[in-house]
Amino acid sequence: MTKGSRLTAAAVLFAAAMLIGPSCFAQTIPFLVSGSSGAFNAFALAGPAGAAPICTNLPNNSNLALATNVWNWTQKNNGNQEGLDSRGTIDPAKGSIWVEWATGTANATDPPTAICAYLNIDSIVGNRLFFATAATGLPAGTLSFPGGCPALATTAGQNQVPLLPPDQAGLPSGVCNAINGVAFNAVPSDIRAEDAKFGVQRALTAYATTATGLGYGPGPIGIEVQSGITGTANQVEAVDFNIAGDDPVNTSTPIAHSAAGLDGKAYVSINVGAQVALVLVNTNDTTPNGLGVSTFHNINSETLARVFTGRSDRTRDLILSPGLASKGLTVLQREPLSGTFNTFEFQIPRTLRELTSSQEVVGVKAATQAINPAGAAPSGWTGTTDPLDLKNTKSGALKIRVIGTGQMVSTIAANGSVDLGGNAVSNQIGYAFFSFGNVKPAIGFAKYLTVDGADPLYPGINDNPNGPGGLPACTAPCPASSTAPYTSPTFTNVISGGYPIWNVLRVITTGNLGANTNGVCSAGATVCALAQAAETSIANVPDFVPYTSLTVFRSHITLSLNGVSFPGHNGNKARTPEEGGDVNGKPYLTQEDLDNISDVGAELINLKL
Repeated sequence: MTKGSRLTAAAVLFAAAMLIGPSCFAQTIPFLVSGSSGAFNAFALAGPAGAAPICTNLPNNSNLALATNVWNWTQKNNGNQEGLDSRGTIDPAKGSIWVEWATGTANATDPPTAICAYLNIDSIVGNRLFFATAATGLPAGTLSFPGGCPALATTAGQNQVPLLPPDQAGLPSGVCNAINGVAFNAVPSDIRAEDAKFGVQRALTAYATTATGLGYGPGPIGIEVQSGITGTANQVEAVDFNIAGDDPVNTSTPIAHSAAGLDGKAYVSINVGAQVALVLVNTNDTTPNGLGVSTFHNINSETLARVFTGRSDRTRDLILSPGLASKGLTVLQREPLSGTFNTFEFQIPRTLRELTSSQEVVGVKAATQAINPAGAAPSGWTGTTDPLDLKNTKSGALKIRVIGTGQMVSTIAANGSVDLGGNAVSNQIGYAFFSFGNVKPAIGFAKYLTVDGADPLYPGINDNPNGPGGLPACTAPCPASSTAPYTSPTFTNVISGGYPIWNVLRVITTGNLGANTNGVCSAGATVCALAQAAETSIANVPDFVPYTSLTVFRSHITLSLNGVSFPGHNGNKARTPEEGGDVNGKPYLTQEDLDNISDVGAELINLKL
């Protein structure tokens, strides 16, 4: 069982996996991470001043501009950096990367004294790379540079993190060799480990018409979930992992990060902040029945659910103007191994209100039909199911899978592109977790919608300095403003729980690296310290909400995962660690839970959306 941990000093971050390799790396490589994109910048910017940095750009000065002897190098996803799972013939997980190192000298190529690395991939895949355990009992997920370290020495960095000094002209071989092949020791994730395990379990379960099983198995090593966008080779493989008990591939081998495994103690999950998912639409079509029309800014959650289940597939189903001509939507959805997919899935289409529907269905007359990845297109649709690229034969609407936040945002922003079937992509609608880096490619090409009238970024849609639905940019530092006029997002309706699509970000790590008592990090708990230090990055780049600023939580749900029960516990009750899933939990004020505990001794648990 996981030991939940709630920090009193908020830390805001999104995806990372930290690494303590063999004993010789215990001091020089305090941090190696793989996870989702929201925390990519925050971890890079975080950390207190000190001679021995824990992933900090301020090792010897509190002013970033004056920091010396710390170096960084970033690369977009180019196939030259990946996460490997050694448990079998498993596709590598490719993503963008950030590496930071200290030398203690004025020369970036001198021997490093500390190194941190972050591989940006799906959060469920990041969880797998952290929990996967080899037959030897050692962690099976490692960072790899398949092109070799010498080639990276001449590859210029791409300055992917704001506020950091300019990237180096290459990644020194001493730094590359030190982290190449080293195991991940933490994962920043936008969903709890229990929900990540449930997500891959559902993906690998045999196809069911109710979408309780999505058919990307059989496991433990399943098939690739593929993109339907032309010109890309993006795919992600469904592969099982466990968060308790034995590894599902190397059976009879206890997972490393458990009391029975290599660590000798349970993993720790640290809450660091809350991130909001935006509903995004392309703005190129400004005709009366186009999503770019200036009066279209809001969508109700019921309508949004119908859009992603194929029951409302025309632009006029969203735009509140009578007499509009029929024009098909392009609906973009993520892969089921994505934390973003699961957050959107269980907070919009697959709720009790929507009769347990799913993004993995399409509309057939008045009903819906689940998509079998190994089957033919459902009735009334043409195209392929994996890659998911379907077209409605009557409305002309498209339903297309995109892989990763980058492809989602770039496809929403694109004008004149086509899918694998050769169909023109227009009037796109999709979703992505907000960060300045995530939405930057869509500025000027897309806008966000309020949901149920609640603005995700500002107190109200008219408080947005970029205009209603305008995506904000950050020329760091861009501190959030607490009063009007607002210069950066305030997340007012996320903090209060009024906006419906959000989830808590957390860092999942080893019992030693995340150890803390009442929010005070234990000696040597570098991941705990880094998570707390990351809070300071909000002052310069407010990508998300500090955990201590939230007044709401989601009810935690009891889950049975691989035969192990994880009871729901919210973490608000004294001496009762946080446990269970929460991605599909109803939001409540934290005070409501405390009052219920005081009145009747019971938590507000197992209350689903």
